[in-house]
Amino acid sequence: MRRILVLSILVVLTFSVYGKGKQHLLTVLFTNDFHAMAWRFDEPNNPGIGGLAAQKTLVDQIRAEVRAKGGNVLVVSSGDITLGDPRSNVCENMPTVRGMNLIGYDAMAIGNHEFDFGLEVFHKMKKEANFPFLSANIYEEGGTKAVGQDILQKTFDDGLRVGILGLTTRETEQITAPGLLGNLIMTDPILEAKSRIPMLRKNNDVVIVLSHLGFYDTDKSFDGFYGDNYLAKTVPGIDLIVGSHTQRHFTVPVKIGDTQIVQTEGLGKWLGRVDLTIKGGKIVKSDYKVYPINLKRKRVSGKKVVYEYIGEPIPENRAMLDMLNGFKCDFPTTQIGTLNRNLSGAREEARGQETELGSIIADIMRERAKADVAFLNGGSIRMGLEKGVLTERDIYNVFPFMDTLFIAELTGQQLQQVLDVFAEKGSGSPGFLQVSGLELKLFKGAALDIKIGGKPLDPKKKYRVAINSFIAGGGDGYTILRNITTKRDTGFNIPAIIVDHLKANKTLAKPQMGRITIVK
Repeated sequence: MRRILVLSILVVLTFSVYGKGKQHLLTVLFTNDFHAMAWRFDEPNNPGIGGLAAQKTLVDQIRAEVRAKGGNVLVVSSGDITLGDPRSNVCENMPTVRGMNLIGYDAMAIGNHEFDFGLEVFHKMKKEANFPFLSANIYEEGGTKAVGQDILQKTFDDGLRVGILGLTTRETEQITAPGLLGNLIMTDPILEAKSRIPMLRKNNDVVIVLSHLGFYDTDKSFDGFYGDNYLAKTVPGIDLIVGSHTQRHFTVPVKIGDTQIVQTEGLGKWLGRVDLTIKGGKIVKSDYKVYPINLKRKRVSGKKVVYEYIGEPIPENRAMLDMLNGFKCDFPTTQIGTLNRNLSGAREEARGQETELGSIIADIMRERAKADVAFLNGGSIRMGLEKGVLTERDIYNVFPFMDTLFIAELTGQQLQQVLDVFAEKGSGSPGFLQVSGLELKLFKGAALDIKIGGKPLDPKKKYRVAINSFIAGGGDGYTILRNITTKRDTGFNIPAIIVDHLKANKTLAKPQMGRITIVK
């Protein structure tokens, strides 16, 4: 009788504990749109930022902290790890992949830029990686072979089960060489998610999507592709979407139903962190934080310039530096073109008037983006080009910043507002614009007689506009562009675009001038 009573009590206690569920802690560390920025780099007024060496130090610190508390750590990327620092490009992105191996990434979504160097290089990268490349909706060989793994299911030592799905934008078919050649077959990412999430939900405590779809304020991007908010609204059962592609910087997660969506501006400038407390297969608590990786603020006191860290300074990991510096990824010194004249890049010219070099760069941006209009801030041009042989190093000296090409959709009214900001700045400002596809007059702080493609600006018409990432993010006072949501980052590095143009055309043709008239 006593034995039966003891057994009954044990059964009740066991059921009670099991019913409440064991508590698990999961920390998800993420990066997105890294774009091969393996080494630390400089931005205007922001030197020595990012890089895998500092990122490894930070990840190691957080991993140790979480594990000391009995928690689990998952390190993931939502894609576009390639096409940025030319040193990584030259070495077929191996510095970036091996750096991610050293950090200990668990999984990565396949981004559209992973294919920019061709399928052969893509498969080399995938083979080199110690983590799976995930995408449920990309196929090759006529649609018979998946280019990567669709899902990852991981069980931690404490029994926590996490299911991860990778998705990639269908835009990949239209903006990558393998896609344009028909070597990639894309299926609907939303349908793929609907077919897999129920299974992942059934078998796991936490379900994560590594999404390279982009985040938009409407169901679709302005050019017609579904994004993360539509995914969250139409596919139940997703706990966390780690987003990318649009490089929207969220300081707090976007919550749609029971799904959280996170993303940063990318380029390895931030490490995102999501802390989840899971009990009984449900998330009962969630915290979010983004860490700046050696970002700085410029302070001017008299004639002295000081750069103050935003957050704590992060030392660089020696093993990572040794690995990266072991690569010989120098710029190719072979001739890629010639020039029959000198092109000035003098500071006072690029920031004060329409220049031949600035017009050429703007024309190349407009051509690559298939845009109506293109412009960039003159302050991004740092050197000119001399007559004679041209190499890749020459081009990167002209435009040393790793700005990428943004495409935006602006109404004529919005475009007028941007150009009025330009007019207010006037000559001498780093925000003086070099333009393509438009003509205008600057008079007493106003932009007048604006013509697009030879026709007067229509306030109600929508125009496709190409801009560099610095001003797209509000740089040089163009805050109106920072607040525009109908824009996306192509990820194409602007000096790389110029190099491609030069390789194809063998020279930089003389542009038509007379685009900007300054009325005094």
